[in-house]
Amino acid sequence: MKTTHRCTVLARRHLTPRTVRLTVGGPSLVGLVPRPAQDIEMLLTDARGSRVKRRYTIRHARPQVGEWDIDAVLHPGGGPGSTWAASAEPGSPVEFAGPRGKLRPGPGDGHLFVGDEASLPAIAALTEALPAGQEATAVVETESPADRVPIAAGRVRWLERGGRPPGDPQALLAVVAEEIPVGRFGQVYVLAEAGAARAVRELVHSMGVRPDHVFAKGYWTADRRPAVTSRNPM
Repeated sequence: MKTTHRCTVLARRHLTPRTVRLTVGGPSLVGLVPRPAQDIEMLLTDARGSRVKRRYTIRHARPQVGEWDIDAVLHPGGGPGSTWAASAEPGSPVEFAGPRGKLRPGPGDGHLFVGDEASLPAIAALTEALPAGQEATAVVETESPADRVPIAAGRVRWLERGGRPPGDPQALLAVVAEEIPVGRFGQVYVLAEAGAARAVRELVHSMGVRPDHVFAKGYWTADRRPAVTSRNPM
């Protein structure tokens, strides 16, 4: 059963111009040790007053004092998650369920991580948690170089979206197709926009990576109607 936590925002700082780290804390977090890349389900209210849920990766946990760090990407004109992250200040109350998530890095000499801004906290946490001697490669698409954060991978390939619509998988597909033959990846993790995640998963399957060695998860969903390029994932 999910546990609901009623906590407080303790601190706030920008990691990049568009990414903010919010530290939340409360008595119910004391002693809780989430696994790398587990998340919380934030309970929020949208512009119409309806209850909505948005998920955020737990980037760091300090169980001895009951504090978790949550990284959120800010989207101009975004939805309730982005609105909350843009306005949350120390002292603000927060309510969320968690930790959630079943992803556990599998055994293997090589790990390939594929994602975008929304999954950067998870990719960073997972690469840091890999046992010594296990190689990691990351392929990450962001809007611009200003969105980059450190990743503990031996090889990182950064892609810039520029003017392309968010969720367009073509750049990720091209680079993943180059990387798969470079090394024999024991595990592949695709954490991206839902359509892009499916496209990359199908590609790596077609290139010979066993389905049970591929974990693919949509971290957000693009709105593919012609009049609107994307829906805020947060």
